[in-house]
Amino acid sequence: MAEEITYTQEQLNEALETAKNDWKEQELNPIVAERDDLLQYKPKEVSEAEKLMAAKQEELWNKEVSLSLKENGLESFASIVKVSNEEELTGVIETLNTFVNELKVSMGYVPNDHNKQSEYSAFESKKDTKGMIASKFSKLFN
Repeated sequence: MAEEITYTQEQLNEALETAKNDWKEQELNPIVAERDDLLQYKPKEVSEAEKLMAAKQEELWNKEVSLSLKENGLESFASIVKVSNEEELTGVIETLNTFVNELKVSMGYVPNDHNKQSEYSAFESKKDTKGMIASKFSKLFN
């Protein structure tokens, strides 16, 4: 005859709990593993101090850009210059200086009428006195 096995309520509850936990672990293990894997891509929370530090660094960089532009006489371009490092800033300043210099040259004074050398002054530069006298008389008789 088979012996009858008796369990206490506590033993049954414990066995049931163990079975539930085993089942949950088997079901949730892939989900938990995937979650843990995806946690590496979660953006890290930035503290207030880090935010303030980043803002101060950006403000300092903007002042440096503004100062560099002012040193080169390009402060009017400050609103359109957006650079993120020293190399870019140097390149932009060189380009703007070239552009401004070309503009200055093209917009500079160019006389419309060039004075032509008169006959008298041409003969004078050659020290030709006969030609000088002839040019004076030619004006009188024309």
